[in-house]
Amino acid sequence: MKRTSPIKIQTCATSTRSCRYREAPMYRKRILNNRVAETMNRPYRTFILYIVAAATIILGLYYLPDYFLLEKATAESATFLLNSLGMNVQTRIVDEKVFLSDVKIVKDCTGVQVIAVFFGMLIPVPKARLHKKLLTLLIISASLYFANVLRIALEFSLLHLHILPWSIAHYPLSLLLGVVGVLILVLVSDRLLPEFGDYLFSFVRPRRATD
Repeated sequence: MKRTSPIKIQTCATSTRSCRYREAPMYRKRILNNRVAETMNRPYRTFILYIVAAATIILGLYYLPDYFLLEKATAESATFLLNSLGMNVQTRIVDEKVFLSDVKIVKDCTGVQVIAVFFGMLIPVPKARLHKKLLTLLIISASLYFANVLRIALEFSLLHLHILPWSIAHYPLSLLLGVVGVLILVLVSDRLLPEFGDYLFSFVRPRRATD
């Protein structure tokens, strides 16, 4: 009877130690699972912040400034180009409204909505130097301005020469040229600022978390 008690105590102690060894890996596995879940959710929180910042910049640039000077510059540039081609075109300003002959030039005619979108997409990109962002945006903005002047001159020429009616020369042709131009500028921006493409593709194929 005296030998059984110590044996029982020793057996219980041994079983307790073995239980600890069995429980330790399960506890570690739970910690790793929590870390993996937290790491996998982090890119999506970053993406939400990126979307909020981009939307704020786009809406602010599109709605807040007064683009009368840009409308005037666009109309005058198109006027110079058309007159260089032998047409007699004048820029008129009536009550702070800009006209290219009898065609009204409004904010959307300047392409500022596309410029605002590029500003909103490129400015919040992390891990990219500010001077590279500004240089890319400067090149894109200048390219958009001159391409938009060419577009307006082309549409006005087709209308003036009675090749296409305004309903076709303005909207379908403008939409087609705009889509092609935006695709080209996206490729140019990815070339000038490769961090932009890398950042967007990182959300499509997120990396697996490692301990």
